[in-house]
Amino acid sequence: MNREQTFITEQILAKSLPTAEKAVDENRLQDTLLLLPTDGGLSSRLKKKNGKLRLLSGEHIKNSTHSAYREINKNSKHALKSYINGARKASSTAKRIASEKNLRERPELLGYLKEKHPSVFGSIPRFDQILPMHEELWVNYMREILNIPDDVPSASKLNINGTNALLKLSMADYNGCMITVTKSRNENLRGIKGIVIWDSQKDFILLCRGELVDEIKCVPKMGTIFAFEIPVNKDEALQYTILGDRFKYRSSDRAGRKFKSRRCDDMLYYISGR
Repeated sequence: MNREQTFITEQILAKSLPTAEKAVDENRLQDTLLLLPTDGGLSSRLKKKNGKLRLLSGEHIKNSTHSAYREINKNSKHALKSYINGARKASSTAKRIASEKNLRERPELLGYLKEKHPSVFGSIPRFDQILPMHEELWVNYMREILNIPDDVPSASKLNINGTNALLKLSMADYNGCMITVTKSRNENLRGIKGIVIWDSQKDFILLCRGELVDEIKCVPKMGTIFAFEIPVNKDEALQYTILGDRFKYRSSDRAGRKFKSRRCDDMLYYISGR
């Protein structure tokens, strides 16, 4: 086996000696790195304390976690809430300005806001900016979960186990999903369509495309049915439905949760004519 390593000679030895190659040729140095035990080869044992290995002690595990995790999590939620509140306020202000100035076209309104109200223009949510989150990240994430290959000529060619697929989807992350409200106890919510920017415990926070300005809407999961699609190819997609009453968990909690079959008497209104 040839153990010559030019990297050692050229990078390590050459920086230590001006004539590294000569020293190697004279057998004064070796161009190989050897690992030797620091205790001279004597066998050593892990020291135990109170019957437990030190490396597995509770103190070591406690110190290994991020000391500022709770603070980081708190700050991230605060920043997201601030963005949502600011975006909703900016959208409402933009609509009011459009009504007062009789601006009925999106380019006309955005141009006016950019010139006269730059702060409002900068705070307006933009659907096109968040769209790649759905098309490039979430769709590929779902295709990978369900093992959908890239070159599928027809959805009928897919071999997907329905039970396993539903289990995976129940534990998946829906931030970036394009969902539509198909049915709700609140009739004003029906037909809302947008990209999920926050999958909270009790609500889906959606960024929706508007006629004049894009808006952020908070849709409660309770009493609501959502629909979404996972594209298979350019013409076909897998369609699924989410029962909001059974989805009232955070995405991080769903990942380690077992969903069991249970009575659904409390959801009979879903099949009612109302």
